[in-house]
Amino acid sequence: MSDRLSTIQDLLADLYEQLAGQERAKVRAEDAQKVRIQQQIRDSWTEIRSYESEYVLTLSQQVQRQDLPEPIAEVVKGEIIDAVEILAPLEKRDEVKTLLNEILVELRKPDVPASAKLKIAIPIIPNVVSYELEGDTETVVRRLFPTFVKVYEALTPKK
Repeated sequence: MSDRLSTIQDLLADLYEQLAGQERAKVRAEDAQKVRIQQQIRDSWTEIRSYESEYVLTLSQQVQRQDLPEPIAEVVKGEIIDAVEILAPLEKRDEVKTLLNEILVELRKPDVPASAKLKIAIPIIPNVVSYELEGDTETVVRRLFPTFVKVYEALTPKK
């Protein structure tokens, strides 16, 4: 499973690089070309979202089966709390707002190790990702993606 996560990371890095090139091209393009480039950017985002969703889903399954080192879990927990605290009040869809609040409740439970909190909270996040990502929900996933990579790296044995 960690091989798949690594593959997805590599694919996403390539897709982000392509997206940056498309965005630069749009800025430099003549007006007649901008619509076509914007359509390519939209298609790139669709592909990126698909891989990000798969990454988070695969990672959540892995986190449920393995122990995350507590120091890393504390850092990850803090990053997730920061991002969700910013997003939750801005979210307009009730079902997404409810899921974000569930994540905050789990992460704020007293006297529970951060690694245990993440084993509960991270599997909730694929439910957020499964919605059509737009606006602020997309922002939180973008903001948290490097955090998910930290979790993956913490679970992956060093070579």
